[in-house]
Amino acid sequence: MGKIAPGNVGTEVLEAWIRLNTGPALAYAYSLVRNHHTAEDMVQDCMCRLIEKKDRYDLVVDGRKLLFRSITNACINFTTRLRLATGLGEDEGWQKSLIEIREAGPESKALGKEMEQKIEEGLLLLTVEQRAAIQLKVVGATTEEIAKSLKITNNHAGVLVYRARQALARHLAPMVEEQIV
Repeated sequence: MGKIAPGNVGTEVLEAWIRLNTGPALAYAYSLVRNHHTAEDMVQDCMCRLIEKKDRYDLVVDGRKLLFRSITNACINFTTRLRLATGLGEDEGWQKSLIEIREAGPESKALGKEMEQKIEEGLLLLTVEQRAAIQLKVVGATTEEIAKSLKITNNHAGVLVYRARQALARHLAPMVEEQIV
C-alpha cells in the first residue's frame, strides 16, 4: 500500500488517528495543567486545528508529534496567561501570595527562576512518552495508572519514569552541585 499524501486522508483513517491519539493527548495535557476540563478543552482545540489543516500536514505520519507540540505550547500559554492575569495559584488567596512575595528575597527568587528554567529545559530533552510518564508520576499517579493512561505495559511505564528521572538528574546535577558549594 502506498503512502497517503497530505490532503488525501480518508474519513476512516482520520477517525482512527483521532481515536488512537486522544487518550495519550489527554493524559499529557492533564499532566501539564492538572485540570481535567482544561486539558479536554486544550486537546479538543489542538485536534480541531490540526484537522482543519489536514491538507497541509500528513497526520498519519507527523500528526502525533504535531499534536503533542501544540498541546505543549497551548499549556505553556495557558499557565503563563493565568499567572499574568491573576498572579495567584488556583487555591491561594491574595494574602498568602503577598506574604510569600515579601518573604522571598531577590537572591532566592533569582535562584528559583534559574531552577525553574533548568527544569523546563530538562523536560524538553525527554521524549514525549518520558515527559508524560514523569509528569503523571509527579501528580501522584501510580505506575499502573501511568501505564493505563499511556496504553503501555506496567514495566514499560516504570522504565519510562526511571529513565526520565535519570535524564533530569544528569541535566540538573551541575546546578545542584553549585548550590551545595
